Amino acid sequence: MVGGTRFRALDFAIMRLSARPSGHGEHPAPLDEELDRPEVVDGFLREVCADPYVREAIEVSSPSLAAAVGKFAVGALTDPARRRRAALSLNRYLARMTQRPTPFGLMAGVAAARFDDQPKVRVGTGHRRHVRVDRSWLAEVIRTRETDPAVLRRLRVVRNDLSFPRGDRLVLALVPEESGVRGPDDRERTVRYTRPVRIALATAHTPIAVPALLARLRAEFPQVGEEVLIKLITQLVGSEFLVTDLRPPATAADPIEHVLARGGPVPELAKVRDELDRYAATPVGHGLDALRTVTATMRGIHDQAQLLHVDLGMDADLVLPTAVADELAAAAEVAWRVAPPGLAPADPLAAYRSEFIDRYGIGTVVGIKDLLDPERGIGPPAGYLLPPGNRSAGTQRPSESERDATLLALAEQAVAQGRREVLLDEDIIERLTRPGAPGERGSYAEMCAQLLADSEDALRRGEFRLVGGGDVNFTRVGALFGRFLPLVPQLRDKISAVAADLVAEDGVIPAQVITPPLHPRMANVTQVPRLTSEVLVFGAYAERPHELSLDHLGITAGFDRFAVVSLLDGREVAPLVFHSLNPNLAVPNPVRLLIEIGESRTPSWPSWHWGAAADLPYLPRIRHGRTVLSPARWLPDPRLRADLGRDEWSRLFERWRADWSVPRIVYATAAADRRIRLDLDSPAAAELLRADLRKRPELVLREQPAGGEFGSGWARGHAAEVVVPVVPRRPAPPRATTAAVARPFASRSYPPGGEWLYLKVYANRGRHTELLAHHLPALVARAQPLSDRWFFLRYADPAHHLRVRFHGEPDVLNSELLPVVHRWAAELIEAGLIAEMATGTYQPEITRYGGPGAIDAAERAFHADSQCVLEQLVLREQGKLQLPMNLLLAANHLDLARSLHGADGWQDWLLRTFAKDEHHKAFQQCRREAVRLLTGRDHLAALPGGQDLLDSWRRRAPLIQDYARALRAAGSGEVSGPFASMLHVHHNRLSGAALGEERDAYAIARGVVQAHQDRERQERR
Repeated sequence: MVGGTRFRALDFAIMRLSARPSGHGEHPAPLDEELDRPEVVDGFLREVCADPYVREAIEVSSPSLAAAVGKFAVGALTDPARRRRAALSLNRYLARMTQRPTPFGLMAGVAAARFDDQPKVRVGTGHRRHVRVDRSWLAEVIRTRETDPAVLRRLRVVRNDLSFPRGDRLVLALVPEESGVRGPDDRERTVRYTRPVRIALATAHTPIAVPALLARLRAEFPQVGEEVLIKLITQLVGSEFLVTDLRPPATAADPIEHVLARGGPVPELAKVRDELDRYAATPVGHGLDALRTVTATMRGIHDQAQLLHVDLGMDADLVLPTAVADELAAAAEVAWRVAPPGLAPADPLAAYRSEFIDRYGIGTVVGIKDLLDPERGIGPPAGYLLPPGNRSAGTQRPSESERDATLLALAEQAVAQGRREVLLDEDIIERLTRPGAPGERGSYAEMCAQLLADSEDALRRGEFRLVGGGDVNFTRVGALFGRFLPLVPQLRDKISAVAADLVAEDGVIPAQVITPPLHPRMANVTQVPRLTSEVLVFGAYAERPHELSLDHLGITAGFDRFAVVSLLDGREVAPLVFHSLNPNLAVPNPVRLLIEIGESRTPSWPSWHWGAAADLPYLPRIRHGRTVLSPARWLPDPRLRADLGRDEWSRLFERWRADWSVPRIVYATAAADRRIRLDLDSPAAAELLRADLRKRPELVLREQPAGGEFGSGWARGHAAEVVVPVVPRRPAPPRATTAAVARPFASRSYPPGGEWLYLKVYANRGRHTELLAHHLPALVARAQPLSDRWFFLRYADPAHHLRVRFHGEPDVLNSELLPVVHRWAAELIEAGLIAEMATGTYQPEITRYGGPGAIDAAERAFHADSQCVLEQLVLREQGKLQLPMNLLLAANHLDLARSLHGADGWQDWLLRTFAKDEHHKAFQQCRREAVRLLTGRDHLAALPGGQDLLDSWRRRAPLIQDYARALRAAGSGEVSGPFASMLHVHHNRLSGAALGEERDAYAIARGVVQAHQDRERQERR
């Protein structure tokens, strides 16, 4: 590993290189001349036709364009307009082949690299291909074969674990796009959940040979003919409720060989395999005939536009200076510090985790299918669309006025002073550093930057630039490596070791996620070798025991993270994916949630974020040291996207260029890795830009890398990007294991009309304390003779309301108490104090509070705490209790911890449960007052209202202690989670503040205990 500050760069990298060097006179170059002249277009097309490498590369990437070029070559492309369109498209591909290193077909490829003080660079021409059939083509071939009864009898099947029952139907949500007829909403497929279907799927809960499954069905239904039963199995396979072993996993090195081995001899498919091997073996640039042979054979089996997926391994030996890795580690340090709050480290599941804790508590394990079911659980997180839930995704980033003002000033100063670059010094970095960043550990990232140096000697002397994209870093291990490992096999063990280091806690299982994406073509980028001993297989065939299915997984939560737990043995599982496919629109909700929980170990963070300045028409380059964090950028005038005539567009374009000093050479960028170099003085380039602006309104212009001050001579003219993993220097803090606290979820429901009367009192959140202190006590007093216990919570679903629950005899609650509630609510509605009131179904959080044997005592503890909180709120509203809310909360947590855990050991429990973290600053800010008031009770008793507070605690304590005894007697074996949940709901009742304020209160309580223990140790010395 090589140096850095907070981060260290690992000792390996992957290089991404354009297939052709730019400015090489032997090869066709992108066209700079006017495309309206037929002789220019025809000359350009003839030049392309004469280059075998370009012909093959175009044939791989765009068969339709290759067909047009082929027609031109034989004189069959006679329409000038079609020739011009072909030239325009070829111009883009040639630019890509020479100027853009993002791997794509034969346009750009990869090579392994390492670091040393003595760099060495060799880039040759003996590149090699990695060729596979397109996965969407293969999916169609497999679909045809596995529904052939003769083939099906040779196969093994397993139940698709993404399916689930709904009423009398079995549902498979979000089936792949190319897999036939869907359900009525185009998002799911359903079949009647008949007894034969139930038995077939139950029998195939683990993999089974089709003849054995057929025999089981014949034994269950002897009166039904075999033809009918095999038809049922075929239908379940065709609709994917059963998955066959004919489908190769994403880890298969040779998918066609897998199909042939499982499904029996298929001469046509064997021919494809042999012709693929011959094509892969031909020198790159000389494989056009072999390529056309194999694609013709494939079209004879199934015809579609894209038939092959080709990656390019570059002929290169690359040893880079250690300074390059050091520079990227330093850039990662700066990027981490200045990233805005909420984006570093990103925690997209924070709100959902808070809801989970409110519903299930800390340490409860909920099966992932139950969790995501909107009726049985809480449904999917906000923004999950496959299928969509009821939560709305928040799109507004919290305002950071001070940071935004600094960034706006930097951009405006650059414009005023005519500067193209802002150099980040320590003063600017300090002003942009977000609160808490200096003490944070950091997170894994794969830093990707274009490496520029004029020569190998310049690179050796340290005269280089690294140019990042200014976007979110790839923080998923292997995101930029996994797909290419067959081309750089020497990096496979290194990536596997990085993943293992991330989950080094005792008992945690690193497990690679394998699932077919919703569109089979997406599977081309998810084909990654197996990198962990355990795998998580969803919606695909898998043997056991080394594969865990969706049915085997549960979700549990702590305050700061979710965890995935094996329901088979209770161990924590770390789901990992080693590719860059975004799961948002590629996999169903359960798989996405598992992936995002796994990614919480390496949360995302941006390399640069302009904040409120992002919409300015011009932004300068941002540089730190030798690394450009964000290139200079121009937003084209919106009028340039309109459908204007060429002359009018050209006049507007030139005026805009002059107004904003747009340079001659720019990169048109539609995404971080979708860019093309343009010479804006070239009529052909201007025409390309005009066409792209109409098709891609999001397109922006960025400066050429480092403003063109550094070249690519070091890589022999090839555009080159380096991808270097960086990891935090500081070891990861211990993460609480989940195996010791895992409790299976139990449920029970009490609809209206039973022994629980459950009220939802909707009112503005700011009025809740007023209602609790001034109005709820009257209802509670009237209800006292009619119920044996009650309690309340503050809540939002999403409307803010109070949840008030009374327990008693059903007849009394509904005939006597309900009319009292009616009159109480009517008065409040009339007075404008509440909006409405509703009744609901009470679902006790049985598992959260220790199981069926403890829930009755827990509800009586809720009753005692609710009474205690009402008394405290009344005292505060009357001005009799003046203890600040943060200290009052901490004091209550200390008292509850003492009552729950007993006089012995409660302090140690509180210190263990609420570890010292970034919220410790809340204690530091009030340390003197907190220690004075909350250590012992004499100081509290002397405060105004202090004795009343102590009396309310004394009345609460017996039922809290009864609950603790019941919890231990229930034999759950684990009390920390239920005890912490009791503190959590107390905080909700007394304050209702957000999770951050709650953790501040715990930190104050913890700090008081720690200070007390520290003082006692000093006194004993």
